[in-house]
Amino acid sequence: MTLDTSKVSIKTSLASLFGKNLYEVDGDQLFLDELSQCAQEVTVREGSYIFKEGDPSDYVYVAISGAIMLERSTSKGVRHVFAFLFTGNLLGLSEFSVYSFSAKALNNVTVIKMNKKIIQSIFDRYPTIAKRFHQFTTHVLHYILDQMFIMGQKTAHQRLAHLILDMAHRIGHGTNRFFLPMGRQDIADYLGMSLETTSRGFSHLKKQGIINIENNYKITVLDSAALKEFADI
Repeated sequence: MTLDTSKVSIKTSLASLFGKNLYEVDGDQLFLDELSQCAQEVTVREGSYIFKEGDPSDYVYVAISGAIMLERSTSKGVRHVFAFLFTGNLLGLSEFSVYSFSAKALNNVTVIKMNKKIIQSIFDRYPTIAKRFHQFTTHVLHYILDQMFIMGQKTAHQRLAHLILDMAHRIGHGTNRFFLPMGRQDIADYLGMSLETTSRGFSHLKKQGIINIENNYKITVLDSAALKEFADI
């Protein structure tokens, strides 16, 4: 019998998504086995879309590597960026027949792709795990809404400082040096600012000795306390 290493990799990634609490539930390994068998790894090149707004919402995705930007457009064609996702994040889960937003690869991305109907049929056989999964997705939604609320209460430069702190935690994993996978326009559209205001914000933080910037993407936080104070945290 040949071991399918790709399915082992998928199973490991899915286990990480559900977290350690999954192992407290009976049938956890059978559940992961079934889920991994219906999943496949897909590589998406930088600048390409995993799915677009208006596409049939037939699949759910889990990011394994890379950075993903969620965006949507108004009726007038104005783009709004509302989330940046990284390894372990879930995307594409929708109760509607089409996606209400687009998911774009900011660099080369690998995702796990799973058919939504097949996932639901598996969850129906594991109701305890399904309940925990829905609790997890609700937590993620609340996090996004909290972030949007926080951003709405801050000045333009405070929003930028808050984003840098968030990226230091999510990309840098607590270190003071990391690479931003998104461009200045992406950041501007996420923060609800003009490109000029965003650029001035980065320059101001650099002049204050709070951060250092190399090649627009490599960020070093020189004074975490001052950055938190600037972000009004």
